[in-house]
Amino acid sequence: MVQPGLVPELRSTGPVWIGSGFPDPVGLVGVTIPPTAKRSNPANRQIGLLLEEPIRESGPHLAGLLEPATHSDGPLYRSLAEALKQAVDRGEIPLGTVLPPERTLARSLSVSRATVVAAYDRLKTEGWLQSRQGSGTWVRRPDVGPRSGGEIDAVATGRLFLSKDGHDQRTGPGEPAPSDDELVDLSVAALPGSDTVNRLLSSVDPQDLARLTEHHGYVPHGLRRLREVIAQRFTQSALPTELDQVLVTTGAHQAISLVARQVLSPGDTVLVESPTFPGALDIFRRFSARMVPVPVDAQGMRVDVLPDLIERTRPALVYLSPHFHNPTGSVLAAERCEAIARLSDETGLVVIEDYAQADVRLDDVMLPPAIATLAPDAPIHTIGSTAKLFWAGLRIGWLRSPEDWSARMLATKTVADLGSPLVSQLLAVRLIENLELVQRERRQELAPRRDLVCRFLDEQLPDWTYQRPSGGLSVWATIPEGNADELAEVALRHGVAIVPGPSLSVDDGNRRSLRIVYTRPQAVIEEGLRRLVAAWHGYAPTTSRSTARLLV
Repeated sequence: MVQPGLVPELRSTGPVWIGSGFPDPVGLVGVTIPPTAKRSNPANRQIGLLLEEPIRESGPHLAGLLEPATHSDGPLYRSLAEALKQAVDRGEIPLGTVLPPERTLARSLSVSRATVVAAYDRLKTEGWLQSRQGSGTWVRRPDVGPRSGGEIDAVATGRLFLSKDGHDQRTGPGEPAPSDDELVDLSVAALPGSDTVNRLLSSVDPQDLARLTEHHGYVPHGLRRLREVIAQRFTQSALPTELDQVLVTTGAHQAISLVARQVLSPGDTVLVESPTFPGALDIFRRFSARMVPVPVDAQGMRVDVLPDLIERTRPALVYLSPHFHNPTGSVLAAERCEAIARLSDETGLVVIEDYAQADVRLDDVMLPPAIATLAPDAPIHTIGSTAKLFWAGLRIGWLRSPEDWSARMLATKTVADLGSPLVSQLLAVRLIENLELVQRERRQELAPRRDLVCRFLDEQLPDWTYQRPSGGLSVWATIPEGNADELAEVALRHGVAIVPGPSLSVDDGNRRSLRIVYTRPQAVIEEGLRRLVAAWHGYAPTTSRSTARLLV
């Protein structure tokens, strides 16, 4: 939690019921309040908290997003209105954001105030903006009704791994697999084991296994040899790490959960990238946290909005993925790493930096150091995993915490499961010791697949936009019109699965964006892309704001 006295108390002027159309800006959506909390209507537990001061967009930054529209043909106000809608759908402007006054934006764009007034008025008529005297003009959220209750916790990850009714897993070893002419799945950002991974997993010395089984097997902190290897890697990367600071976890997913359990109380605020890793969204929902979206651009999380958000919302936690962000592939710029480190050091804000995809490097790019290296005494927790580079089935991750957190994190892990599987940890040691070898193999395997997706988009879907990732497992693409949720449904009917942007967003944003993974063999990816092109040509995009499924 941010230290008392550094920010003013958050004052709520009353709840906003989802779907009520209440005319006020909101900075977050769909927070579940525990039964003991005060609420204006005991029959409703799903509310959106009204912030006295939500995110405020600056004139210069918004002008930078809209500037290309000033060169378009046709009436300028229409071009500006369309560009602003697209910025909202790409997630660059979160829902609930207060826009700059017309005069301020006009000055930043070097256009007349009347042009900006006309653009705002057009968006208000179409339902994209709302305003009230004294409160300004803000981006509206869709009119989505409250969830009915009794929902399954795995809202975001459930879409990837569970059946539609949530009662069964979609696939698994030994289970019937769909035939080749059925579904092509380009939705799961995880790799099967490579030849090198399989060879290393099968090369474990039986004597090493015997030494494990001589022990009773309950090792909450983790296998000492694995913690030594991880601590050494952190230290070599300019982050000095003692053995006790490293905790082995059952995947990065559990690492996030352990920190959340230590930090969060029901109703606490978490600042989350939009879009982000869907598993993190489910974890924060499980702890009844309020999630506030922070936009992501080509250089990662937009830190320019953080000081205002911290001042207004008093967050307990911020979660981000600095290297090869899931799903956009962006790398957090060095100056932004410094800004986050400084904010954590000065305010006591707890930070989780997730490097689960950091080792999947496809190009020779310089990566900034971990944020924790820039503020050694700040409450910054650093996460890693074997899932993305090696194989997710090991279920081994790790958490590096500040020294004064180590005992607390160990206690939390002990209560959670008494320790992660030791055989998987022994295998993880072998893999990490051969990390560079596997990295080279994965680069040779994945770079052509990534290039295939990019080339296909360039040639077959030239109206789509994307940023070519230098690492990670997916391409984040934006369609020129329509709704990615709707397109994903059409794509399923054409036999290909993709992940629409709202599934990876806390605020139902990124409505025109989607994730395409390149983890499948090239022939499978190519067939999936052909089906996606057919789905796009068969999709009749709507320009109105059709309702997407709410994920909060």
